[in-house]
Amino acid sequence: PSPEEAALVSNSFDDVTRRLLEVPYLLVHRDFQSTNLMLKDRRMVLIDFQDTLMGPPVYDLVSLLRDSYVSLPLPLLERLRHEYFAQAGHLLPFRTEAEFDSFFHLQTLQRKLKDAGRFVFIDRVKGNPSFLRWVAPTLGYVSAAFDHLPQYAALRDLLKRYLPALGGAV
Repeated sequence: PSPEEAALVSNSFDDVTRRLLEVPYLLVHRDFQSTNLMLKDRRMVLIDFQDTLMGPPVYDLVSLLRDSYVSLPLPLLERLRHEYFAQAGHLLPFRTEAEFDSFFHLQTLQRKLKDAGRFVFIDRVKGNPSFLRWVAPTLGYVSAAFDHLPQYAALRDLLKRYLPALGGAV
């Protein structure tokens, strides 16, 4: 990338980070997704929680509803997101559901770009290409998040030149 493109990416990522740091953090599982939810004796069991840390309050919800390994139909995803806010919104630092939704999309952008990069890293550095099949659906989530974040249109346009999978939303 050119110096201007690198600056655009850096400045955009700095802005995403700054915005995600605006809200109080809480304990997050970090990998709250289908592969870490098990049924044992008809009860839900969480595994792989050794990386639990403090993070944005929508982090686990994004991990679950925008799971790279399971694609929820959009109407179901929207209903679950709405229901989550209706039930837990009073515990969250967001004043309105619109603000909550904005942070959900912002967190989706951050988390899913990280996931896509991690999948490629596992292939290129660790020699394990098995996660590459999840790059396209993961970038589809990024594209869907961009649809709700017009302030990052320049970043989206730039990334689309390098990542054709950003062309269509999931």
